[in-house]
Amino acid sequence: MLFYIANNAILKERIPSVKKEDTNRDFSNSAVIPDFPPQGYLKEEFRFFHLKDLGKGPYEYHHHDFLKILILINGNVSYSIEGRSYRLMPWDMVLVDRGQIHRPEPDPSCPYERLILYLSPAFLEAHKHADSDLALCFSTASYRHSQVLRFAKEELRPMAVLLKQLENETNSQKGDFASPLFSRLLCLEFLILLNRFCLSSSGPYVTTSSLDYRVSGLMAHINNHLEEDLSIPALASVCSLSPYHMMRVFKEETGFTIGSYITEKRLARARELLALGVNATTACYQCGFQNYSTFLRAYKRRYGQLPKDFR
Repeated sequence: MLFYIANNAILKERIPSVKKEDTNRDFSNSAVIPDFPPQGYLKEEFRFFHLKDLGKGPYEYHHHDFLKILILINGNVSYSIEGRSYRLMPWDMVLVDRGQIHRPEPDPSCPYERLILYLSPAFLEAHKHADSDLALCFSTASYRHSQVLRFAKEELRPMAVLLKQLENETNSQKGDFASPLFSRLLCLEFLILLNRFCLSSSGPYVTTSSLDYRVSGLMAHINNHLEEDLSIPALASVCSLSPYHMMRVFKEETGFTIGSYITEKRLARARELLALGVNATTACYQCGFQNYSTFLRAYKRRYGQLPKDFR
């Protein structure tokens, strides 16, 4: 069972020119609806598939409510995650945490082949123990400011074998004994091995992404302080730039506006809280919205449903 994500629409973010009043905007009482919607769905514990296409794209910026690992097999591809752009090599592994805004940028003249593993937060949480958090490679990637792993051949070999076994088991139509259990065990073994390599002192994180350090620091501040004042004047004081220059640099470096980014991150945080059983009103204020009506409008426009309908 394959789930194929593709979009042939060209992303054209409609950004108004920066006016004087824009530099004083408070995004807690208003919401700039972003142009990078959530994509894909995951009802299982995990899903694994192998895709190959040619001439697809451009792809939209988007995010997921689950975690994703992409392994490039073949293609001339750059991958943009949270404003950082990485030039991928074959067998690079891309770690995308839930809520992270990203998109691939493949050369349409070359075949784009990749393995993709979707992971539900509940699946990882169910196998979390005091000394073993299988999602640690994702948080470590964020801490190291690198979402791409590039392994030595001796490290890659056992993981490639596991991925091939997982692909064969996923695509098997024979109904072999305990096939779902075997697939789960293969997935867990792959994640354990992946985390062991990632947590080593010489972790294979790629450090050649491109992003202005001021924008990187600003994005980190936003993600760590979503419930606080993220107005343009407040953010400008954090990065020691004029409001106008900060907004221009952020847009140039990331491809999206500060307002869109803040709104998307707050909505994604609200989804996480709702999934934990937090009521909509509490989620609204805990993720930084100061106006419940604004939150409801933004949430419904983004997800096509009200918070009370979330499952």
